[in-house]
Amino acid sequence: SVRGGPNDIRGRTTLTTGNDCKPLGIPQTYITPYPFQFVQTPKLILIIYEYPNAIRWVPIDGRQHEVDPDPTWMGSSIGRWDGDTLIVDAIGFNDKTEVHGFMHTDALHVVERFRLLPDRNLQYDVTVEDPNVWQTPWVIPSRTFTRRPEENVAEFVCESRVDYQRLFQK
Repeated sequence: SVRGGPNDIRGRTTLTTGNDCKPLGIPQTYITPYPFQFVQTPKLILIIYEYPNAIRWVPIDGRQHEVDPDPTWMGSSIGRWDGDTLIVDAIGFNDKTEVHGFMHTDALHVVERFRLLPDRNLQYDVTVEDPNVWQTPWVIPSRTFTRRPEENVAEFVCESRVDYQRLFQK
């Protein structure tokens, strides 16, 4: 459940559609229809998102989190492998994004699990916590991303003066 009273914006639903060209944050960025791609080196994984040309640097060299990272849209991530599952632990978010409709504070902590399935699709599990918003960690329902090797992450130019709202109407 959500903390706070009627005048507390923490936890308030904003229903961001992403039409303002700003990064959506984690895990919100995974609700877009745009592709993302992993690039792995021995000590680093890059996650490249088409919308809005965002990149996450995920060191997998055993380092710990920075003590006091500067808040950013996509947070500060570290990763590790647990068998066939990539675990990405992220802190250091600014308070300008939301999590499935709920605003959060800069105390947001996100733990993601990415696992390649036998059919080569990607299973995504995520737990979010922010003691200023939720009373307990929130385990968001698992999601599977269909692998589309024919799609590449392309350049995305966002025109913030364009009204994209019509694209999100039902």
